[in-house]
Amino acid sequence: MKLKLAVATLAVASALSVLGAPAVSAVPANGGCRTTAELDGKGRPNATSRCTGRFASGAQHRAKIICDTVQGAREHVVRRTYRSDWTPTGSAASVRCGFKSFLVGFGSEVRGA
Repeated sequence: MKLKLAVATLAVASALSVLGAPAVSAVPANGGCRTTAELDGKGRPNATSRCTGRFASGAQHRAKIICDTVQGAREHVVRRTYRSDWTPTGSAASVRCGFKSFLVGFGSEVRGA
């Protein structure tokens, strides 16, 4: 059942991507960080985090994405969380899920703020 729902979700997301619908965006949180999620050309989910505003000197942020990944011959679903490397608040941080993955959630994390 979960696999059918995941496939249906991917089909809808792919159709919206082809039609030129805008990427999904999270409301700025964590002191001015904005995280967006979209599909790349091969259908893999990507998350990009950009932080602007007043942060303490040396503050860093990273993007986080949660995906359901289909694995194995029996095609069971495994939930995985991926995080990008820590980057300074003025630059963008990106992270991507692998093939056969479906987007569950995304966000950003800040340290030193």
